[in-house]
Amino acid sequence: MRTSSSHFSQSSIEGFTLVELLMAIFLMAIIMTIVSATFFRSHEVIDIVRKQGEVYQMARTCMDRMLRDVTCAYVPAAFTAETGFTKQEIAQYRFIGRHDKDGTLDKDSIYFTTTSDLGLGGHKDMITEVDYYLQEVEQGKGVYYLMRREDAKPHQDITTRGTEMELAEDVTALNIVYLDKTGTESEDWDIAKRLVLPSQVKITITFRRGDETYTFTGVASPPLSALQLKASGGKS
Repeated sequence: MRTSSSHFSQSSIEGFTLVELLMAIFLMAIIMTIVSATFFRSHEVIDIVRKQGEVYQMARTCMDRMLRDVTCAYVPAAFTAETGFTKQEIAQYRFIGRHDKDGTLDKDSIYFTTTSDLGLGGHKDMITEVDYYLQEVEQGKGVYYLMRREDAKPHQDITTRGTEMELAEDVTALNIVYLDKTGTESEDWDIAKRLVLPSQVKITITFRRGDETYTFTGVASPPLSALQLKASGGKS
């Protein structure tokens, strides 16, 4: 009888020990699952933050450059003289904003004379034509490079020369809105027709990284927009 009781006690102890071991394994599995999920989630968050940081840095750099160039938009003060100048002469100091679309997305461009330059092509501190426009990365993908062209050589019409550089990538839209001195907005602008620079230029750039889109907006206010140009109507 004593032997049976001793055997029962030993079996019970072994049974409880097995249950405890299984519980410990189960709890350890739960803890490892939580730790693994937290680890991978942390890596996802870090990757998202890194990508956002890259986009914000790229947006800050290109927006700062664009706003500086537009703020320094240039026309000669002599063009305000009462004798006037021909529109062809005025157009040589061009400020042309064009509105275009790719489906529902804006794909605007701007071409203007400015005193702000990067010194590309061996020149520095000169009046240059600077252009901003989108160039498609791959046909039909709807993703673009934001391009900047700079040309300091005298020329008629919009330049096709000069030094071209990629300012930003992963751009899906560029929207440029022009405001006159009354605050009226326009999607395009031509100084040869309006005889004045826009009072404000609002630039909106949209980027896409993965499934996320990021939109940034900045406003430039050219000081020389106070100059009202005079056109003579004669030939140059």
